[in-house]
Amino acid sequence: MHVPTHDDATRLLHRWTGGAEPRLLGQGMEGLVYEIDQDRVAKIWFGESEAALRRTREFYDALAGSPFAFAVPGIQEIQVVEGRCVTIERRLAGTTMADHLEAGRMTGDEARSAFVDVLAQLAASGPLPEGRALSVMDEEVSLYDAAEDFPQALHALAERRAERFRDVLAPAVEDLDKKLDALRTRLREIDSGRRSVIHGDLILGNILVDDAGTPTAVLDWGFFSTEGDPVFDAAVAASIFDMYGEHALETELDLYGRIEERLGHEREALLVYRAAYSLITANAYDAEGKDGHFAWCAAALNRPDVVRALLG
Repeated sequence: MHVPTHDDATRLLHRWTGGAEPRLLGQGMEGLVYEIDQDRVAKIWFGESEAALRRTREFYDALAGSPFAFAVPGIQEIQVVEGRCVTIERRLAGTTMADHLEAGRMTGDEARSAFVDVLAQLAASGPLPEGRALSVMDEEVSLYDAAEDFPQALHALAERRAERFRDVLAPAVEDLDKKLDALRTRLREIDSGRRSVIHGDLILGNILVDDAGTPTAVLDWGFFSTEGDPVFDAAVAASIFDMYGEHALETELDLYGRIEERLGHEREALLVYRAAYSLITANAYDAEGKDGHFAWCAAALNRPDVVRALLG
């Protein structure tokens, strides 16, 4: 992945900025985001294809029709400049919940409550077939390319990832094959049967809030966005709310409790989906498993409550 330099960005965005140096707003997993004006931003993608971005545009257009109290991204233009894809998108208002919390403008309890509010809205949004056309992570085909339903699609992805990274996963995850085999059955057993859009990477940095801490927008869809069981999205979100903090496990379990009470999701299902996500994304950032995310995933797959939910 070649990350554009500031000079590269100035050149690539010339037609929209008139040659002025663009202001960097942020960097995500998939690209760099620059300010164009008060209403628009430009995203320079690291490797996404024009065809994939057309599917993303259709997904955003459909997503905008959902009854959310917050805004979502919208792609206005897709251009290929010097062989690299650039999108012009609607600018979303607010500051990230992460920044709001760090600045002391909301308490941890307020942040968790607002976070669950967002999950509740996502879960209530209903099916979004356009989400099924998206690929996840570094996959070249849709999650549903060779699967009829969400449990089958998720397990097939877990199998592909386990096979691809077996030499790294097997020494770190106790009874890897036993857990992978159990996952096939357990995903069907705990499937809620409900379908909604899944964000798949709902961290505090991807939620914008106003001065009062009310969510105004949810951004940075794409890493694991699809259509599926909303319980999966809740399980993932609770686990990544505070991945590496001193009280990370305590926070995760607290969010599980709030999700159970507010959304009615069962703890066992949350833990099975926690196992699936950990197995699937363990090597998302380092094929050799030498980063913190791999260690975090492996630890979860060996965690007693997760193991009990998976193996009984």
